[in-house]
Amino acid sequence: MSNLNRQLQTVPREYKPIYSDNWNTIQPSFKSGTLKDTYHFPLFDNIEKEIDEHVVDILRNRNKFKINVAFGFILRKRSTNELKFFHPSNNTMLFDLPVLVRNLDDKKRVRSLIEHEDVVTHARIQRPTAKWVVERIVLC
Repeated sequence: MSNLNRQLQTVPREYKPIYSDNWNTIQPSFKSGTLKDTYHFPLFDNIEKEIDEHVVDILRNRNKFKINVAFGFILRKRSTNELKFFHPSNNTMLFDLPVLVRNLDDKKRVRSLIEHEDVVTHARIQRPTAKWVVERIVLC
């Protein structure tokens, strides 16, 4: 069984085409760069718990760094029930500026900021128009 099929077992049927069509973006990945590293984590069931686990993993393996977060999500068009994937980008970051993390207190503060941010409200602000509603957060 492929990684995609294994991952899709927990996804509700109506969302599976969105996950499948956008799996290159949604799948877990890590890209190391000169100025920044990029992590992609798919979210499936318990979004808050999954986000927390991923943030803890990143924070555990780094000493000094800056962090920002963007989410990918599924939108539903009010008039037609059409579903589409909203790709995360540098234009849809959670924080206005990356947050510097230098020590354990900073790590706790970043984790707390992410935990207390209303992800759905943030996604709602990013949607193209009010004709679309946020259906599901799928990527961090």
